[in-house]
Amino acid sequence: MQRNGTRIPCAISITLRSLGPAHPFSEQGEIILVNPRGCAARLTHPVRVGSPVELLGLPTNTNVNARIVNCISFGKRENLWLLGLELDEPGNVWGLETVPADWLPSP
Repeated sequence: MQRNGTRIPCAISITLRSLGPAHPFSEQGEIILVNPRGCAARLTHPVRVGSPVELLGLPTNTNVNARIVNCISFGKRENLWLLGLELDEPGNVWGLETVPADWLPSP
């Protein structure tokens, strides 16, 4: 079994909103990879590692809280940032009908 569950490529448009008062922002982005504990998303601005955020506009019509665990530049030409997010409460918030076995609770 993989540590965080099988990672599944996707293309989910979302809005990422800051929950921290020190650095408020709201930005459109795209989730490109998901697992039950988090995701990878592309945005046009960096976000400070450790920042609490909310993901809005998920296919399940729910908003979920997460924390930024990684922020990597794609380079100055692309003006894109790859963010790693860890969900506060793991689960299939991505709206996938069929999930890999390692996403399911252990018997």
